[in-house]
Amino acid sequence: MKGDLHTLKRVCEYGSKAMLIGEAVIGIVLLAAVIMAFGSFASDILADALDAVFGVGVPDDVASAARVAEIVLILALALVTVWTVYRLMVSIRDEHSPFTEENTRAIIRLSKIYFVCALALGVLAAVASGSVAETLFMFFGCILASVTLYCYALTVRYGSVLQDESDHTL
Repeated sequence: MKGDLHTLKRVCEYGSKAMLIGEAVIGIVLLAAVIMAFGSFASDILADALDAVFGVGVPDDVASAARVAEIVLILALALVTVWTVYRLMVSIRDEHSPFTEENTRAIIRLSKIYFVCALALGVLAAVASGSVAETLFMFFGCILASVTLYCYALTVRYGSVLQDESDHTL
């Protein structure tokens, strides 16, 4: 495999198709989780399905409701992440350069989403399990992802500056 722009564009072409399929799968699982969670109050079948698929019973107490909310938030975060990666791959496939301000903004936006979700997932994990280790893992995992994405966005922004200099140099 060559390390040139053409190869990157081809990989992003195929990768964007995989991300699109991933969006559909995660979206369906997210929708199923929400339907099972709300439907579990009225239907034993949905309550059993919620338990079988996600390992959570009817969210009739605070801990189980927090666990369901945690699952839904994780799936929503996964959906946003895969959607953002899909958009980045399409941009890389179609644009002159992967180093665009649009790509930088998309990565920074995802970084901010992870940062906000860190607190929410930390609280939900604490309420759902009471485990300090799980709570810290969820919180610092999202913080780590947020910081990593932000650094990546700054790298793309710097690449954009270098690309602009290169394009305007004789």
